[in-house]
Amino acid sequence: MLKRLPIGEQDFAGLVEFNAIYADKTELIYNLSNLSKYVFLSRPRRFGKSLLISTLRYLFEGRKELFKGCWIEDKIDWKPVPVVRIDFTSRSFFRRPLSLAINEMLDDNAERYGVGLTCEDNKNRFAELIKKLYEKTGEKVVILADEYDKPIIEYINEPEHAEENRMILRNFYGVIKACSDTLRFVFITGISRFSKLSIFSELNNLVDISMDRNFAAICGFTKEDLDKYFSEYKDAACGELEISRGELDEKIRFWYDGYKFDGSTHIYNPFSMLNFFAKREFKNFWFESGLPKLLVDFIRENGIDVKELDNAALPEATLNNFDVAKINIKSLMFQTGYLTIAGRTESGKYILNYPNEEVRQSFAAYLVDNFTDQKYEDRDERIMDALKAGDLDGFAAGVNSLLASIPYQIIPKENENYYSSLIYVMLRVMAANITSELSSYHGRADAVIKTKDFIYIFEYKMAPHTSEEGINQIKTQGYADEFMSDPRKKIAVSFVVDREKRQITDFIREEL
Repeated sequence: MLKRLPIGEQDFAGLVEFNAIYADKTELIYNLSNLSKYVFLSRPRRFGKSLLISTLRYLFEGRKELFKGCWIEDKIDWKPVPVVRIDFTSRSFFRRPLSLAINEMLDDNAERYGVGLTCEDNKNRFAELIKKLYEKTGEKVVILADEYDKPIIEYINEPEHAEENRMILRNFYGVIKACSDTLRFVFITGISRFSKLSIFSELNNLVDISMDRNFAAICGFTKEDLDKYFSEYKDAACGELEISRGELDEKIRFWYDGYKFDGSTHIYNPFSMLNFFAKREFKNFWFESGLPKLLVDFIRENGIDVKELDNAALPEATLNNFDVAKINIKSLMFQTGYLTIAGRTESGKYILNYPNEEVRQSFAAYLVDNFTDQKYEDRDERIMDALKAGDLDGFAAGVNSLLASIPYQIIPKENENYYSSLIYVMLRVMAANITSELSSYHGRADAVIKTKDFIYIFEYKMAPHTSEEGINQIKTQGYADEFMSDPRKKIAVSFVVDREKRQITDFIREEL
């Protein structure tokens, strides 16, 4: 009988009691707990941060019986110490006072240890809780804070409210430095990596392991994890999908691999993998659990050209930082899991791209839906059928119909990049819907779309540019070179969109 899949299980004790699969990370956790007194980790949502926090909690509480068979079982003395868990994942802070929510969490921790708190403000109550736990147990206190930044992220499109919550958090976390003598270990997780001056101004020795190769696999699954802990589920998937193990591994890699938090170690999204093994179909599982609406609203309101997110290059200082007052969308998308490290430039900048097909396809479809105020799949059949048939006039007519149908009221005023972004993501969605045999076209053509009989190399321009410029770019840059041995017809397609007329006004196709 297959071991259970811990879908949605974020409590380590619950996972053990449920007899669910646990990819043993306790050697990394042991190294983490002995690395430094103050440690920080950034990971996207649904990547196992809460399970990691829970595992640390039971480890410090001395619950040895839960770790039977794990690497760490005989490596520590299992002496219990008091643990304060600040869990921002369990509450919504939208339209709710943050200080009130923090005090409730402090009360929960105090009640668990049977101590009373008399101070009124959350900063002094936090200090009081730490002091009383130390005095009651004689042991230094462990603090575990999960998704410290959720009260800010929820208001990312309301800068004034986000800044208000940032100041509350900064004041709250300021207690940690003052209580240093009574603290044993502090571990903080989050989605974003706000600068130390923004939130943790006094923790000047906070060690950030977010991009440390020694801890790259502490959340999520590696290929080795999948082979070791999910082998029987892989066999079951091969049988149901009627494919070989090699073919299964390649499809899993294409859909769910690609996260490289240190720039090299490949990590599979755990939420997506657990759902895939449960349902045995390749589809989007993680995307909607993330922050797509917040990101899309920000992109629309700030007139960002989505095309520039592909193959983006950022210096390390920008990649590792985040400022509420001056948001860098590429940095935010990296920290939230929508972009990942694909390489480095000669000057040392990090190159960012979408990590896998799940994110690439889903983000493009979500953008089209929100840029057109309609579900793209309701309008794309005519366009895709035209491409399959080699009917490029039908393709142009279908695109023009889509553009003409967009209500004027949803088009951001003075947004020169609106149509450029829409066309780009529309091509990306079509490429994904027509074939899974996508070409690696990052930094090359705007899109490469393969059908049974054709390979289309697309380049589009915005007026007053001309379609001749696009055709020349395809030829001079050699966008079609890698496909020349393919027997299908290779067709270069260049068109110009006039944002005022909301139409394709110039169109060239040329067989290569």
